[in-house]
Amino acid sequence: MVARTGEADRRPVVLGRIGAPHGVQGWVKVHSFTDPPQGIANYPVWEVVRGTEVRRMTVLESKRAGSAVAVRLEGLETREAAQALTGAEVRVDRAELPEPEAGTYYWHDLIGLAASNREGQPLGRIDDIVEYPAHPVLVLAGERERLVPLVPERLVAVDLEQGRVTLDWHPDD
Repeated sequence: MVARTGEADRRPVVLGRIGAPHGVQGWVKVHSFTDPPQGIANYPVWEVVRGTEVRRMTVLESKRAGSAVAVRLEGLETREAAQALTGAEVRVDRAELPEPEAGTYYWHDLIGLAASNREGQPLGRIDDIVEYPAHPVLVLAGERERLVPLVPERLVAVDLEQGRVTLDWHPDD
């Protein structure tokens, strides 16, 4: 298990995005990035960010709403107030997330790590992780962009303390 403390724990992690209002009493639909989607409501206080506005909001209730989660937040009483948050990011501090099981990692923790192959040849830095239907893909930025499937056969080792990952990938691919 990887223990992270200090400044790294205070990094905001995006857990979802607020969608359209749900009903007329201030509920909002949230497109959750957590697994399972309803897990986003397990975090009692959210940092809601829309543009330059940042608000701390308390989750009062939640329920499933199709593929989204409907949430009632403290201070939202009307459909218009809910509409004003459409598109806002839902964030929490990294320290609020449970530690992942051994051998598993939060994508957020992989962003920015240096990537090399088994032979130690640099491949770039992890700039993003994109979810595709078949599997997620690491986007490596370096002398050129590389797209590497984020699957167990390709991800050889992760060393968060040293800030690097080892991939089974040829630099010409």
